[in-house]
Amino acid sequence: MVLFAASVIAFVILIFKTDLNFLEFGGLVVALVVSFRTRSTPARKAAWQAERLLHRFARRRGFAILSVGALAVVLRLAVLPIDPVPQPVVVDEFSHRLLAETLLLGRAANPTHPMWPHMETIQVIQKPTYASMYLPGQGLFLALGKLLAGSLWAGVVISVALMSMAICWALQGWLPPGWALMGGLIAALRFGLFSYWMNSYWGGALGALGGALVLGAWPRIRERMSLGSVLLMGAGMGLLIVTRPFEGAMVCVPVGVAALLWLARLKRFWQVRAAVRFVMPLACVLAIVGGLLAFYNSRVTGHPLKLAYAVNMETYGWPLTLPWFKVQPHTHTSKEMHDYFKWESEEHDKVTNPAGHIFITLRDAFMLWTFFAGPALTVFLLFLPRAVRDRRMRLPAAMFGAGLLAVLLEQSRYPHYLAPATAAYLVVLMQSARHMRAIGARKRPELLTIARLVPVILLVAVAARAAVPPLWHMDSAVGHYMSWCCGRPGNLDRAHVLERLEQIPGRHLVIVRYGPKHQYMYEWVYNEPNIDGAKVVWTRDMGDAANVDLVHYFAGRHVWLLLVNEDEKPAVLMPYSGG
Repeated sequence: MVLFAASVIAFVILIFKTDLNFLEFGGLVVALVVSFRTRSTPARKAAWQAERLLHRFARRRGFAILSVGALAVVLRLAVLPIDPVPQPVVVDEFSHRLLAETLLLGRAANPTHPMWPHMETIQVIQKPTYASMYLPGQGLFLALGKLLAGSLWAGVVISVALMSMAICWALQGWLPPGWALMGGLIAALRFGLFSYWMNSYWGGALGALGGALVLGAWPRIRERMSLGSVLLMGAGMGLLIVTRPFEGAMVCVPVGVAALLWLARLKRFWQVRAAVRFVMPLACVLAIVGGLLAFYNSRVTGHPLKLAYAVNMETYGWPLTLPWFKVQPHTHTSKEMHDYFKWESEEHDKVTNPAGHIFITLRDAFMLWTFFAGPALTVFLLFLPRAVRDRRMRLPAAMFGAGLLAVLLEQSRYPHYLAPATAAYLVVLMQSARHMRAIGARKRPELLTIARLVPVILLVAVAARAAVPPLWHMDSAVGHYMSWCCGRPGNLDRAHVLERLEQIPGRHLVIVRYGPKHQYMYEWVYNEPNIDGAKVVWTRDMGDAANVDLVHYFAGRHVWLLLVNEDEKPAVLMPYSGG
């Protein structure tokens, strides 16, 4: 049996080494064979003893929460030799890093640079200030990582650890301790260790953290009306406001409805008490977050109610995420900016004409499935109809459904868009697993065996990813970043050129000239907040005549021309002779 299982796993790794989901599928085949062929009493006794130890550990709730967070950090640091600190690759990551580095200078935005037309780039506004397009949540945590550990990526690690802890805490309010611990471990391993939520600067963990705080606070507020739980709910809502406001609002709507129904059923005295201990503190927290966001907006856009998103849309025509946004013609100064606008416009057609994009919608659904469930956890989801019939599961199920609806309404359906509903999803998933296990314990022992083997399959998949060299640099089956387990590192050419220039004495001006086949998502023109003080300044080639003023402004720097064509070919760096 062991030889057969090893053969299946080896075959899956050899043939389908592009994604750990295939490895999970191979593990399920082994689990299915084992479940029908194994009647060993010693094996069942060992499994029962292991479960007993797990539940005994999980009953120490605070220690279990801390352990989940520590595990997320320790495991990720342990695999640094095979997965080093990530480099920013896609446009969103550079924009979040710009925001973080700006905050570290003690300001929300930077003055518009005199040469800004040469520095226009995706997801960054140049006027009325030079700043990131994004809300400040992700940038705040990146800055925190830099302050605490000297690395922006440390902020990502901190956010994933807090997410894992918050999910475990949230699940403890809805499920028995052992199941809550299992959900926290799934969050740490599946969404933390090898996923892009940990291994990029794009975000995801903060949205999941905010949603977990809201979900976990509600049962505690109902039972004890504790001020601490109210403040945690407010903190969760605040995080959603400054990271994923639309999806966060959708996920919070069921909680708001539940709160109104709960307040309506209370007697008058208890309504007054609830207003004092629940409504007022929550309103105060949200007012503080709203005030801070208004101050941030006023520094970035000049108006407390105007987001940098809006400035970016007025200037360049995107984002076009939601169906009620309208595609307006825009003139762009570079082909790359125009190509990105064209992509946004084409993507927007998915939400305004859903019938014409059914295949793309199915592809997006597959992408979400492979990130959040995959073959192994889908076994539990087979019992989802039983779970959602449980009265206590109505609110988590409604929150998860609201998150799915929000993502369905958007043109892009990346996993981090669904992040606010992650904790709600895991509550329903673990409840489905409980039903599967209960049925197996009563009358279908093979189901009990499979339920016990699903966590083992996940652990084996993670261990194989860390221990088997051919899997260290594998690609995802669903595009870069989007799998829970892996993903192409993208074009790291920029990072290599920057490292080379930083080793050359003096300061440098790089004029980037793109070829006709350049992929706009791999932009090179991103700069530090203090552009004039940077060792390397990246600018866009606007022709030799237009570059004269640029070279004159940066007199005293080494001037380079960077030729970038296809992403598969190395860029060519040479001294600039024009202008």
